[in-house]
Amino acid sequence: MRAAPPPGTVRTLRASLSAGRGRVATVLGRTGGSLLAFLFGTVARARGTRALHPVGFCGEGLLSTTPGPSGGVVLLEPATPHPCHVRWSRATGLRRGPDVEGLAVRVSGPGAGDVLLASTGTGPITRHLLTIRRPRRHGPLTTLLPLRTMRGNLLLRLDPLPPRGAGAAPPTAYRLFIAAPGQPWHERGRLEVTWSGRDCSRRHDPVGHPPAGAWTHPLWARLRDPSYAASQQVPADGGS
Repeated sequence: MRAAPPPGTVRTLRASLSAGRGRVATVLGRTGGSLLAFLFGTVARARGTRALHPVGFCGEGLLSTTPGPSGGVVLLEPATPHPCHVRWSRATGLRRGPDVEGLAVRVSGPGAGDVLLASTGTGPITRHLLTIRRPRRHGPLTTLLPLRTMRGNLLLRLDPLPPRGAGAAPPTAYRLFIAAPGQPWHERGRLEVTWSGRDCSRRHDPVGHPPAGAWTHPLWARLRDPSYAASQQVPADGGS
């Protein structure tokens, strides 16, 4: 019968494996981030504006939440409604043909931070997959990648009211849902928006400026940060 290795050896092996996985994630993140930065920077320079979501609508919103676990994320605390600046857009900016729908929300006040949501499914797997929609069609939007909180990973979702709405202008109200990856959604509030009818040059940074009490996984940050920086070297169209 083979003797069990000393406890110190087991801890050393586990630490080595963990460090190895960390180094692999770092290399993958930096490599992927560099590739995305090159792609986004090239597209932005060719367009002379944002690489993605170049045309949209801006407005002012109010996010109200209902009681429930917040995980330390201030915008989920129902003490007072959270004022927001909101921008709706389509990924390519083309008026015809299917496209990815996007919604950028900048929360003001104590819960301050940026949240980007995109059209996805709502199932355990499809909530992490982009989906395209026809012009004038609106549907569920999620953060695609989870935010990290004191209680674990968390996804946000906004569903337009009325459901599956249609129209040239974005919906004026959304239901807010939250969920842990792979877990059921729970309704936690509502976002009301008054659209201005015009675009704005405001940019959002969900990696460097997440909502108060949340942060981004280091791997996603390494992937996304370089592409944002490259894209933002070109001024965004629209007036604030």
